[in-house]
Amino acid sequence: MGAREDLLAIPDEVLRSGRIGQAVLVHMDFLDSPKRWWTGFGDLEVAGHTWQGLGDLITISEISSTYQVSAQQVTFDVAATPEMLALALSAKDRVRDRAVTVFLQLFAMDDVEVSGSEIQHGQPVGSPMALYSGTMQRMPWSATGSNQRTIRIEAEGNFFRRNMAPRGRWTDADQKARYPGDKGLERLPLYANGYNVRWRG
Repeated sequence: MGAREDLLAIPDEVLRSGRIGQAVLVHMDFLDSPKRWWTGFGDLEVAGHTWQGLGDLITISEISSTYQVSAQQVTFDVAATPEMLALALSAKDRVRDRAVTVFLQLFAMDDVEVSGSEIQHGQPVGSPMALYSGTMQRMPWSATGSNQRTIRIEAEGNFFRRNMAPRGRWTDADQKARYPGDKGLERLPLYANGYNVRWRG
């Protein structure tokens, strides 16, 4: 069902109340352990799935609404504990090139009676509407002081490689695909976060 059909399926009494809220739902298809989360608090049951509430632990960059084919980048910034940071850095192969989808979910902000049944305040209405589809790419991180750590997951729109030849990126995976056994780009990820090399004479 498309976004138009989803909106048409919402009862008029709910839409005409003028009290509709919204939240973002995200599905990240990590290898072996896909995650579904949303920008509120607590677990949310929507569309046959349970979405974990992360509240203000994560922020999402601006997503523009357009009808044109786009290679837009979206970033997710996660406040991380040292354990989360260590886990993320050791799990890059479970993230890179995996699908991510961002949805918009509407909520009733007032109690509304519809055909003898009541839609309560905070209850989801309609189905999640897809806002963005892409693939997760880099995971740069930053640390400020001893207790502020952030992991950023960068996602590229589905069309960001449309003009690029297959295996046309300067990454270790693409280099090994071009030349099996080549180690020329093996240490490249180390330099992405300001890695310093100490030379000894």
